[in-house]
Amino acid sequence: MLPGVADVIAYGQAPLPARAAKIIDLHASPRSRWVSLQIRGPTRRIRRHDLRRRMRVILKVGAPPPSMVQRYGRAADVEPAPWPFLTVARRSPDALLLCPGAAHRTKRWPVDRFIALGQRWKGPVLVLGGPDEIPMARTIVDGVGPKAEALAERGFERTAVALKRGAVAVGGDTGLMHLCAAAGVRTVTLFGPTTAADGYWSSPGERLGHPLPCRPCSRHGRPDCPFGDHLCMDALSVDTVWAAVAP
Repeated sequence: MLPGVADVIAYGQAPLPARAAKIIDLHASPRSRWVSLQIRGPTRRIRRHDLRRRMRVILKVGAPPPSMVQRYGRAADVEPAPWPFLTVARRSPDALLLCPGAAHRTKRWPVDRFIALGQRWKGPVLVLGGPDEIPMARTIVDGVGPKAEALAERGFERTAVALKRGAVAVGGDTGLMHLCAAAGVRTVTLFGPTTAADGYWSSPGERLGHPLPCRPCSRHGRPDCPFGDHLCMDALSVDTVWAAVAP
């Protein structure tokens, strides 16, 4: 789906090429550095801004780092392409796309609120996720009713088709929401332990977050709220989110 990508080589599942005209390391992690060292060719690496990001989390001070899109562009020495990035033929989109899951629990909005949001939507409701999120997706579908469908899957085959139908997508700061935005779906993104200003979210669309002095409390999300109340997400009411979603 992404223009310019000719092939994908899964780490550890296929032999790496012996040589490349250019290597662009967009992680600059120990593993990606090890991969790039095994391939002969000039290498450019992303600047991680680790110290600045850690200062934002620990002391809540300092300017946010540049967005990931900007950092990717600098590493590749190109100007980022305009949104949307993915070529998805969207025709008469009428579905509400719900992305309730997240790798980190503190990034998840309560399931009952996703159900209430889906009940307000007049058209079809598609719940997206991965294999581990199937029970959550089915709970939402059961709560919303017959107009809802769960598309939790391993991979993106059915999800890619669903993007063509999406009028608006709602979810936390997750990869699926990035995917929806990249395909041109209008997004309403709910930020809790992370913030839209801390470099990872550069997509257009609505960004909702409850202002608290403890945010951001992590760079990527965390399993539990350090204060035990999860107020950053729980304070986002259905009415607040619906006001941003309503066509």
